Amino acid sequence: LSSVFEPCHSFVNPDKYYKACVFDSCMLPNLDLECSSLQTYAATCADQSVCVDWRRHTNGVCSYKCPTGKEYRACGPAQQITCKSSQQNETSTKQVEGCFCPNGTMLYDHSVDVCVKTCGCVGMDMIPREFGERFTVDCQDCICLEGGSGIVCEPHKCPAQEKVTCDGEGFYEVIEVNAEDACCPITTCKCNTSLCTSKAPKCKPGFEIQSHIPSDKCCPVYQCVPKGVCVHENAEFLPNSSVFVDKCQNCFCTSNVNASTQLNIISCEHVPCNTDCQPGYELQAVKGECCGKCVQTKCVIRTVSNSDLILSPGEFKNDPNNNCTIYSCVSIHDQFISSTSEITCPAFNEESCKPGTITFLPNGCCRTCAPLDSPTPCSIRQRTDFIVYKGCRSVDRVVMTECEGTCGTFSMYSAEANSMDHSCSCCRESKSTTKEVTLKCPQGNSIQHKYLYVESCSCQETECSISQSSEKQSTEENDAATTLNPLKSAISLASK
Repeated sequence: LSSVFEPCHSFVNPDKYYKACVFDSCMLPNLDLECSSLQTYAATCADQSVCVDWRRHTNGVCSYKCPTGKEYRACGPAQQITCKSSQQNETSTKQVEGCFCPNGTMLYDHSVDVCVKTCGCVGMDMIPREFGERFTVDCQDCICLEGGSGIVCEPHKCPAQEKVTCDGEGFYEVIEVNAEDACCPITTCKCNTSLCTSKAPKCKPGFEIQSHIPSDKCCPVYQCVPKGVCVHENAEFLPNSSVFVDKCQNCFCTSNVNASTQLNIISCEHVPCNTDCQPGYELQAVKGECCGKCVQTKCVIRTVSNSDLILSPGEFKNDPNNNCTIYSCVSIHDQFISSTSEITCPAFNEESCKPGTITFLPNGCCRTCAPLDSPTPCSIRQRTDFIVYKGCRSVDRVVMTECEGTCGTFSMYSAEANSMDHSCSCCRESKSTTKEVTLKCPQGNSIQHKYLYVESCSCQETECSISQSSEKQSTEENDAATTLNPLKSAISLASK
C-alpha cells in the first residue's frame, strides 16, 4: 500500500494481496511467507507492463541472490537473447523478475547458462572461448573452430623430461603435479629423514650434540661441541661454581678454556694449614689428612723457676739454678715422661776442712774437703725419686736408700812378688727389706711393684785383681748400660 507499488494501483487492485500478506504475517509468523504476497503482486504488475523494483525496500528480508556472472533485475525480457537467437527478431515485450547477463554480454545458449561477450565456443568446462582460441582442458589440447564445428581436441603432448635419480641418503622419488603444466607430472627427489641411517653420537661430558643439514643433503650431520663447562669425574660444573676435587683443595670452575681439551679449566688452591707448633712439638704429615699434625717429640719440663726446659728422650740436664736437681726425659710407647731427681748430699762438716779446701764433689751439688782430712765412712744416703718400671711410673716420689762412702782400698808394689798388691773393699748393703709401691701405667691401669730398701751399709771385701782385658770388657758393659739407661747413669754419676 506504500508509494513503492503506487504506480501499479491503477492497474491491479492491491487489496486481496494486502489481506494475504497480513494473514501470512499474523497467522503464520514463523513461515516467513510475507515475501510471497509481495512477489505475486509485483509479478502481476509486470504482466501489466508496470515494473516495480520493490526488493531493495525490504532491508534484505526479501533479497534475491544471483549466481556469479549474472545480475538481478526487477524487470527483464522474458525471452533472453542468446548466440543462437541473436539474429532472430524478438517481438515479445513481456518482462519478468530474475537474473540476467550484465550489459554488454549475452547468454550463450538456453541449454548452456553462460554469459559471453562474443559468440564462440563453450565446452564442458563452461568457459567461453573465442573462435580460433587454443586451450587445454582435461589434458586435451583443444581449439575453438568457426562454422559450427565447435571445439576440436587431441591428447596433450608433454615435453621430454630428464631422468631424475635420487641417490643421496634419505632421498626418494616422488611424482608430483607440474605447476606450469598440470597434465605433465614431473619426478622429483623428496627428503624423508626417517630413512636416514646415521644416528646422533653420544658426546662425552662437557660436550653436547649439534646437528645441521647441508643444502644439498637430506640427512643431518652431527658433531659434538663444547658446552663451556668444567668436567671432573664425569660431572659438569658451570663457570664460577665450586668443584670438589678432594678435601685438601679449594677448587672452582673458571671461564678459561683448555685449548687441547676444549673444556674450561679448574683452578685449585690448597687448604690453608697451621704450620706453627708449640715448643717440644714438631709438624708431621698425617695419612689421609690435608694438614700435618703437631706431634710431641720432646719433653717440656716446667722448672722450679717457672721456666720451660726442652729435653730430648734420653737427655738429662741440671737445673740452671740448682745443680742438685736433675731433669730427664724418656719415651715409653710414644709417651713422653719427664722426671725430676733431687740429689741428697751426705753429712758435711765445714770445720773438718782446712781453710780454703772446701770444694764440690764431681756431681757439682755436694760439698767436700779437698783433700779430705778423714774419709767419709760407708753409710746410708737417702734420696727421693720416681720409680719407673716397664713404662709404668709411681704417682709420687718415693724415698729410696743407697750405700755411699769410702772403704779401705789400696794398690802397692811388692818387691818380693814383683807385682802390684791390691786390697779392695766395697761399700755395700748389709741389710735390706722389700717394700711395695703403686705404679700408674700409660694405658690407665695400675700395678703393684716391689723394690729393695737398704737399712744398713758396711765395707765388704771384694776381689780386685782383675786383668786388663777384663777391665776393658767391664768398661764396655758399663757403657752399654749407660746408653740404655742414661737417667740411671746420670744419677749414679752425680751421687759419686
